[in-house]
Amino acid sequence: MNGSIYERELANLLSGKASNIEKFSKKLPPDANRDLKSLLESPFYVTRAAGSLGADLIAVRHDVSLIIEVKSSQHDVIHFAESSGKRQEQADRLIEKCRLSGLFITYAYRLKNAPGDSWRLFSMPGDPLGRMKYVYNILPRADETKKGSYMLKWEKGLPLSKFIGYMNFKIE
Repeated sequence: MNGSIYERELANLLSGKASNIEKFSKKLPPDANRDLKSLLESPFYVTRAAGSLGADLIAVRHDVSLIIEVKSSQHDVIHFAESSGKRQEQADRLIEKCRLSGLFITYAYRLKNAPGDSWRLFSMPGDPLGRMKYVYNILPRADETKKGSYMLKWEKGLPLSKFIGYMNFKIE
């Protein structure tokens, strides 16, 4: 499967598409299942913005805007220094664009064939404003190598369902 399959999967989940949420939530424990299904009532407006110079998805709703770069791998670590440094260059470019607008870049990492919630979210360095600071602070940062290249370690990311649980938490 190529990356656009996973971009669509994440876009459909975040936008509250019932059939996608139902399919994905079957492999989740009850709490994570409930959190993910909360997107049915409080979805994001999601648009694909894929292109070689921009992020893959933009997810917006009344309280938050997410600029999302989607990565997928069958390996549990993604090194940005690989691929002739293109991933690192893209990350640096996106970090700067987001910084100028008071946002931050979010990396969504889909580990292929992972059990349960296969999505993990990370933030890249930034200095977001307003409510975005809260979102920024709940997401783990991408790791950096000694040479300053980014890397995503899947097990260190925040599961998508847990992120949605934070975002859609209701006091009853």
